[in-house]
Amino acid sequence: MPRILLFTLTLFFAACSFAAPQEIELANGEWPPLLGANLPQYGYASQIVSRAFALENIQVKYQFYPWKRSLDVARSGKVNGSLLWVDNAERRQDFLYSDPVYRSKVVLFFHRDRPIYWSHLKDLKGHRLGLTHGYFYGEALTQLIQSQQLQSDIGNNDAQNFAKLLAKRIDAFPCEEAVGMHLIRHNLGSKALEQLNISTQIIHEEPMYLLISRKTPNAELLLQRFNQGLAKMQASGELNAILKAAQLR
Repeated sequence: MPRILLFTLTLFFAACSFAAPQEIELANGEWPPLLGANLPQYGYASQIVSRAFALENIQVKYQFYPWKRSLDVARSGKVNGSLLWVDNAERRQDFLYSDPVYRSKVVLFFHRDRPIYWSHLKDLKGHRLGLTHGYFYGEALTQLIQSQQLQSDIGNNDAQNFAKLLAKRIDAFPCEEAVGMHLIRHNLGSKALEQLNISTQIIHEEPMYLLISRKTPNAELLLQRFNQGLAKMQASGELNAILKAAQLR
């Protein structure tokens, strides 16, 4: 084979190899409207992550599991990572954390017939709050509950706590704002939307991240490319546009 032809073919296949998008797999739990197997683009958080990776020529496939299972399969290296998670020293032993993907805001939902006025968490003393098993509501609120300055009623899920709130069995329910509003609109209906209100104060706010398993080959490089794609979205305004369209900002 002539050298010029061999050189040309080598360049061609190298270019094809470079252009072919890399594919990774991520494990998610269900958390509409941010994450969901049956949501458009698998939820707004998945949309952000997919787009950031796409800007770096990486395609994402999602698998959905119960939350603990999604973290376990990512930790084991069966998939490359998982989202969305808050920072945690224990998880950092097994995962690399991305730049923040989403900022969670926990607000207080209450019945319009029984409004709650407060400026500081201590003003909520004496009220009965619904809480969802396994959720973290911030250190300050946790301390008030543990010291029994606040009464708590533990539910298995957010929908159960909203049902208690509508029945006036609890005084208020702290919930992630976007998640709570989505649940009310899509699961409880317009009547519930008319009966419930949200406090303007934020009970707890913290960033949430994409986690890449340390067992993933070239994990640090993969995370670097994601962060680069996310930075491009921020600079172009695309990230803010997605959040606004989702009414998450």
